[in-house]
Order: sequence, then C-alpha cells, then structure tokens
Amino acid sequence: MKILNYPFLLKIGAWALLALNFAAAYYLDQHSGSYFGWQVTDFTVSHTIGETDFLAVGQFILLALTLDMAMRVGVLQFNRRTHKSQIPAILVQAASILIYSLVGLFGFILLYDHSVTNIVAASGAIGLSIGYVCRDVIADIVNSIVIQTDGLISIHDWIEIADGDKPQFFQVMQFDRRMVTLKNKYDYLVKIPNTRFVGMSYINLSKQKEGRGSRRSLEIQLDSLNNPEKVLDILNLALEALQEQNKNFVHTFFCGIVKISEGTVTYKILYECIPSMKSTSSVSAVMRVVLRFLTAAGINTGSSMEVQTLDKHLSKTSNRLYETYEYSILKVLSHAEAMQLSKTAAVINCFKGEQLIRHGEQADSMFLVSEGSLEVKIRDKNDQLIKVATLWPGDCVGEMSLLTGAPRSADVFAKADAVLVEIKKENIAPILESNPRLINEISDLLAKRQAHSASAASDAGNEGLREQSKGLAKKILQFFFKKNV
Repeated sequence: MKILNYPFLLKIGAWALLALNFAAAYYLDQHSGSYFGWQVTDFTVSHTIGETDFLAVGQFILLALTLDMAMRVGVLQFNRRTHKSQIPAILVQAASILIYSLVGLFGFILLYDHSVTNIVAASGAIGLSIGYVCRDVIADIVNSIVIQTDGLISIHDWIEIADGDKPQFFQVMQFDRRMVTLKNKYDYLVKIPNTRFVGMSYINLSKQKEGRGSRRSLEIQLDSLNNPEKVLDILNLALEALQEQNKNFVHTFFCGIVKISEGTVTYKILYECIPSMKSTSSVSAVMRVVLRFLTAAGINTGSSMEVQTLDKHLSKTSNRLYETYEYSILKVLSHAEAMQLSKTAAVINCFKGEQLIRHGEQADSMFLVSEGSLEVKIRDKNDQLIKVATLWPGDCVGEMSLLTGAPRSADVFAKADAVLVEIKKENIAPILESNPRLINEISDLLAKRQAHSASAASDAGNEGLREQSKGLAKKILQFFFKKNV
C-alpha cells in the first residue's frame, strides 16, 4: 500500500484554494461588475437572496481556508528545516482559530455594512467577559504554548522536581492544552496543570549536555573510631569501580564527611546515573558496592566497633579473608573451612605502581583483593603492555596457578595501594584433602569463569562446560596429590 505524501497534498490544496479564489472573483466580475462580492451585497437591506450573495459569503470562506492552508504549509516547511525550535501543533490550532475568527469578523462587518468601531467595541466587551470566566483554561492553553515553543520538555524526558531535601524524579508521558502527565518511580501517572507546571522549579535531566546524568546522593553512618581518611579512600574507590563496571553511572562522583554526632561520622556520597534509572535501584547498586568494599577492608559497619590501630589491623588475616572469600572461587568453602584457611594465609601490601605478578613465572598461590585495586595487563603484537581488566576488593587473581601450578598468564600491577590476602598451595591442600568434593565444585566454577571470560559460555553448552570442568579437576588432583581421576 502506497503512503500518501502529506506535505505534497498540503501544497496542492493551497494552490487549488488560491485558484478557486481567483475563479470566484472573475465570475463575480463578469456577473456583477465587481471582483469582491461584499461590494455589491448588503444583508441589512431586505432583498431576495441570490447567487451573488452566496458567492460573497463563499469568498470569505475560501479566503479563510486559503489563509489557514498557507499557514500550515509554512509551518510544515519551517519545522522540516529547523530541528531545534519546532512550532507546536497547539500553536497551529490557535493560529487557525484566529484566522477564521478574524475573517469571520471582517466578513460580518463588510456584508452587513456595520461600523468597525462598534463591532470592535462589542467584541472586546464580549471577549473580556469570556476571558474572565475562562481565565484558568486560557492560562493553561497559553502556558501549553509556552512549554512547547520554548522546548521546555519533550515526551519521554526525565525531570527532577525539588521536594525538600529529597528530589522526586518523573518521566514526561504526555502534555496537551491543559495538563502535563508525568510518571513517578512507582509507575503512577501524575497530572499537573500547565500553569502550575511552568511555575515549578525543576531540572530537565534529558536536556543536559551529553555525559551528564541525574545527580543523586545518599548518606551512611560509621563509627567515629574508623580512620576517616581510609574510609573516604574506600568510598571513592567503590564509586570508581561502580562507574567502570556499570554503564548506568556516569560523569562524576564525590565522597565527603557532612556530620559528626554521638560517636558516629556521617559520610555523604554524590553520584550521577542515567535519568531513567529508578532512585531505589541506583541507591541499591551503590550500597552493594560500598558495603562490599568496606567489609573487604575489615571496616565494621555495625554500631559497635573496636579501635583498629595500624599494626592490629594488618594482623587481622581472619577478617580479611573471611570478608572476601565469598566473592571468589573459594566461596564453595564452608565458614569453618574459610576460618581454617585464614589461620595460615598471609596479608601482604602492594604499593601503587608495584608489580605483583609477572607473566610466565611459576607460582602456586593466588591473591584476594581486600583493599585498593589491581590492573591486569598483557602484551600486544607490538610487545606493549595493555590493560585488559581492573580488579577491585573481593576479586581474586592467580587461581589457576594456585590450583594447577600453571604459569602466570598476565602481568599484574597495583593501580592503587592495595592490601591482599595471599593463599598458597600448602595453605589450601589440607582442606582439599579432607573434603575432595570441593575439587569438583571449584573446577565447575573455574570452567564457568573461563567460558564467560572467553565469551563462549553460550557456545560451549552444558556438555562442553562439563568436559572442561573434568579436565580442570584432573589437573588439580595431579598438582596437589599426584593422581588422576
């Protein structure tokens, strides 16, 4: 089915109406001696209505139709050429009403031979009365025109409306000559009269410069016995990791101290996310990362807190491993097994820029990141080191060397000062020997991780993962106990 060309039809219509105007004028001139019917017609005089009278009225109708069509063609051409400032439909409708009203008024004056002064005075009085009665409706219509001509909002825009200390976020669903319809975070529709909306204080998040988002904040309280500088470093690192891993968080972030009261310190986190992200979802995402980083660093987020001196803090291997092992392949361990492992594992420090792991070296240990961050790098075809991954608190590196004795597969550097828990073959061997099923569970996890890293999880299928898991289990048994499955 062929789609009609609407702009082309409008132009054809405008030219056809213009031709009809000339045809009517010519016909009147031939039959009444004047191109304009109102010059030979006077409805104030009693006479039989004839052909000339109908043509006189028809001329005004044709004139109104022609002017309206010409206006619409002009608006269409303007909107097609100018994308930034569009003329809205409601303004076109208002212009149409004005055209028909003015042509009708002048037609009445000319056909009835009334005084223009009297007509204007009478129409002005009537207009004032109607305007007073319908003042709210007229105000909403005028503000609808303002909203659309100024481009204040568009359908599907996200806006932030001030509501005390907690701003509210809405999506624009519709706006017409009376109301702006918004959708809140609970997916309820809220209707606001145009006049009230124009007077509101709001931010159109969708019309900000590229890369900006919706700025939001949250506060957390921690015991004042924590080192505030260390807490701020951890919070900033958590927001950096979140921004790198989650594309919904954009632009910038800030962490600071806002209040100290009754043994607690209140930390404020400012962040930006895409406007369409619900506030509850953004808060949840931030808090999950923040809590993970704080607990991994041994910061107690409860109400009671021990004083943590530097020496005492660094000696707490149990805390370090216990709070991070569940994020790594060691999550298959029970709590008792994790505590047993923590008694022999070691806490080490790696300072910014220092190399932790060298590609190709033989080793039998892995590292859990407790604080700070690491960068994993490999060499490209030009023998230049390029970053392929960033490791954050809770992540681990070197697990294949620990479990299979494989050479290190990449170079790893400290991106920031880092605190790590090192687990060696000799530390975990007694646990694997007393609980052999852990080998299969760890092999399954490793197989899934390798498939995911290679973006082949969907291609390998369950059978492929099972075969890969069996192969890894065989390597682990051979490395630890010198036997095969």
